[in-house]
Amino acid sequence: MRVALLFVVAFAVLAVAEQDGKLAFHLAETISPDAPVVTDHFSRVYSNVTRSANTDDIDIDKIIAIGKAIWEIIKANAPVVNYKTDWAGAVPKGVDWTDLEGFKDANWGPFGWTFKNLYGATTAEFKWKFAWTCKGSYQGHGKFLVNVGAAVEKIYAAWGFTVNVEAKVDQTPTNYGTKVDPIAGLNVDVSIEVKTVLQSQTAHCRVNVRGDCTGKKVACE
Repeated sequence: MRVALLFVVAFAVLAVAEQDGKLAFHLAETISPDAPVVTDHFSRVYSNVTRSANTDDIDIDKIIAIGKAIWEIIKANAPVVNYKTDWAGAVPKGVDWTDLEGFKDANWGPFGWTFKNLYGATTAEFKWKFAWTCKGSYQGHGKFLVNVGAAVEKIYAAWGFTVNVEAKVDQTPTNYGTKVDPIAGLNVDVSIEVKTVLQSQTAHCRVNVRGDCTGKKVACE
C-alpha cells in the first residue's frame, strides 16, 4: 500500500511539472555586439611550423571541411563538449591546418533559448556563443577557419526536465572570396531538445561563419 501511494504521489508531481512546461517556449535571443568580436590568437606559434614538403596536391581555391560534422554539447543537463576535439574547420585542399598562419579568434553572442511554464517560471535555459578561429592564410593568400563550435555560457533545467544540445556543421564549405584569395564559410547549426517523461520540444539556430571573422544568422527559432 505504501509503495503504491508513493507511486501515485510521484506520478502526480510529474504530471504537474508536465502541465507547467506545456506552454511556453520562446527564443530569447541576444547578439551583443552586433558583429563577432575578434581578438588576437595566442594558443599556437604558427611561424615555426614546417611546411608540407609535397605541394603537388595543394589547391588553394578548393576548400575542404575538416574536423567533426556533429557532436554533443549538453547531455542530460550537463556540458559534455570537449573544446580540444569537438570542432570543425574549412581549409585549402592539400594543406594541413597547422600550416596556416595569421589566425585571429572570433566569438559571437550570446545566443539563448528559454523555456517557461504556464506561470512564467523558467523550466529550462541554455545560452552559448559561436566561436571560431579565423583569418588563417596559406603563403599570404586566403582566409580560412578552424576551431568552429559553440562555447557554453549557461545551462539550467528544472526538476523533471532534461536538456540535450548538439552541434552540426555542413561538410560543403563555401568560397565567399576569389580563387586567388578564398574566404571559407561554414554553416553551423546548434539544436536543443527539452523533454519530460510525457513530452519534448526542440529548436535550432543556424548561422554562417566565415574565414574573414564575420558571421551571418541564417535561421533561429
